[in-house]
Amino acid sequence: MNKEERKKVKFSLIKFTKKGSQRFTGFAEIDNENLYYGNRIYEDCIRYCHRTLNTSNEFKGNFTQIEEIEFENGKGQLVELEVETSYSLWFKIL
Repeated sequence: MNKEERKKVKFSLIKFTKKGSQRFTGFAEIDNENLYYGNRIYEDCIRYCHRTLNTSNEFKGNFTQIEEIEFENGKGQLVELEVETSYSLWFKIL
């Protein structure tokens, strides 16, 4: 989707991990599939969001993403892990 087809939104994104949760808020852009925040793209998350009751431009939903993490173990070997991360997203189209 072209950048011209994106919509500006105010959003709140909560990332849930074993260490706790992190909240990101601010302004971003969306298209029919993705949330664009700074240099980060949350892919394929918009389809999990549904309109909140009694509103025409507020949406919320939950989604998960699998991220590959590479680190060096105690033996000096590079190890790759796939980590599943859960998110809760709310946004309002401006």
